[in-house]
Amino acid sequence: MIDRKTALICTALIALMLVSAVWRITLPDDWSVQAASQNKAPLLPLLLFVFPGSSALVMGSLYWTSLRAGANSAKVQPWYRWGKLVSIAYCSGLLLLQGVLVAQSLGLQSVLPLSVIGRTAGVLLMIMSLLAINQMPKLPYFERRFSPGGDLGPVYGPRYLRTMARILIMFLIAVFAFPLAVGPGVGWRGTMVICLAAASLVIWSIAWRRHLGRKWNLEQGRAG
Repeated sequence: MIDRKTALICTALIALMLVSAVWRITLPDDWSVQAASQNKAPLLPLLLFVFPGSSALVMGSLYWTSLRAGANSAKVQPWYRWGKLVSIAYCSGLLLLQGVLVAQSLGLQSVLPLSVIGRTAGVLLMIMSLLAINQMPKLPYFERRFSPGGDLGPVYGPRYLRTMARILIMFLIAVFAFPLAVGPGVGWRGTMVICLAAASLVIWSIAWRRHLGRKWNLEQGRAG
């Protein structure tokens, strides 16, 4: 969950990513001697727009949740602080990674330590993600107004958050470890595997939430 001020900051960072992507794609190959045509990878336009797209997805989902939250301010405030840290750090980290990719496509490896900068940014982004996901089950639980499966109750709601946090931690570790294990030749096939895994995780989380929601409704019906 994020407030309007945080959403505006993230929107500005996403706008910088879009401007950077459009500038690099429209930049002539002969703009610099170092920016030879072979440095513009075939998948470069797609990769450049993955960063702002991913940032917009995360920021949009957090802002949408804040608009649909049905809880009192005392419970919501810890989530706002959590969302502010996660969204700004996530967008800033992806902006830095996109800048490294743009610089590499311009052939600036000999001028800047791009490999060190990229790996450092990736490790910091992973640490931030792990800490943020690990903090989720410790935050106050509340029911959102519109969620797949409806209300989960005080038992299944925290259980859902704890389980999803553990699964997301393992997923992030696998995403960062997969390119290291396969090597530099991951290519578009590796990207497709990661995207399919992420889509499967989303589908499974929605299905499992619906299952827990039905269980909670059945228990409430028996108790009534």
